[in-house]
Amino acid sequence: MTLTKHFFVSLLYFPFILLILVTSCEQIVFSNAHSDQKVEELMSNYVKAWSDGDVDKIAEDIFEAPLTIQYQDSVLVLGNKQRLKIFLSETFEDLENNNYGYSIMNDWESKTLDENIVSLTMSYTRFLKDSSIMGEFNREASYILKKNNNGEYKIKSLIPKTPIQ
Repeated sequence: MTLTKHFFVSLLYFPFILLILVTSCEQIVFSNAHSDQKVEELMSNYVKAWSDGDVDKIAEDIFEAPLTIQYQDSVLVLGNKQRLKIFLSETFEDLENNNYGYSIMNDWESKTLDENIVSLTMSYTRFLKDSSIMGEFNREASYILKKNNNGEYKIKSLIPKTPIQ
């Protein structure tokens, strides 16, 4: 077969190969996307409950035990709801002693890790009771959210980039 003839025969097969590749790619599913609405609702409820110091709401509806908090130099595991409530009560007491008022969510970004797990990074600002900024304007924390049997997300892990208290 001459080089020219080989070239033209190759061109005839190219559309078929391309068609096979394109139709095969349609069959690939990387992961099911998570519900941004459910994730945003969870995080909005979290920020509101945090601003209100609502220990029960956070421990019952937002966090799920065991919850891990991964600090820069250590890991804290809160194994049940009672431990969650003790930790939250102590944290809110410290915040109250430092004149904490409320928090707002500035921005968040999430990524589906698998059909039941989402990684989320949130930027937020804390304010004192007089509405002045408490510490850094842009605080950041990362979260691992897990979908429960009811299809609702809960926070399973927290990685603060700035101090919690």
